Amino acid sequence: MSRHSRQTMFSVEQSKEFEKYAIPHSWFLVASELHEQAKSLKENSGTAITMHDYVNNRTNNWKASNRATFLLSGFALENILKAFLIYENPNYIENGFLSNSIKTHKLTKLAKKSHLIPYKDRSIKTLEYFEDGLESWARYPCGLNWGQTKEQELLEERMWKNYMWLMKAYETRFKKLMAKAWQGPHDFEGSYNIEGTWLG
Repeated sequence: MSRHSRQTMFSVEQSKEFEKYAIPHSWFLVASELHEQAKSLKENSGTAITMHDYVNNRTNNWKASNRATFLLSGFALENILKAFLIYENPNYIENGFLSNSIKTHKLTKLAKKSHLIPYKDRSIKTLEYFEDGLESWARYPCGLNWGQTKEQELLEERMWKNYMWLMKAYETRFKKLMAKAWQGPHDFEGSYNIEGTWLG
């Protein structure tokens, strides 16, 4: 029995069309768009927010772009990691479905599945940092439960630099991979000469 037997089954043509949307290069492009917007927000911070806690006599200040910058960066990381995983596992996009193996926002879990991403051990702290924000305060005002709920953190300059370095490393490796012929689960096959700076 197929693992998709309880779900809608798609025709071969529909599966091929889905494959065209879901190829590794597409994930790379989305990662680049999100990354570009994150950089723009970081460089043009905009409005500042001040909140005074009269009970504890404490004042907090942060940039209004902090949460969005963090969120976009985290999702850019997620997209480039999935680009690598689909490159390594074309079956992750077969039969018109995205595999359950990559239906997660956990950056560390995605990174551990890949055999091709550079600096896997060195990058774990950066991935943990953005994963923690994505799962607690970056998407919603609270986590999914009390244990996941944290106050918003200000994006640390050190972690931003680590993020920028890591994205550049991912770009360099991914360009080399995509220059080789990639075969999808159906009849898609192609190679890409990606020029310019995308994730740097």
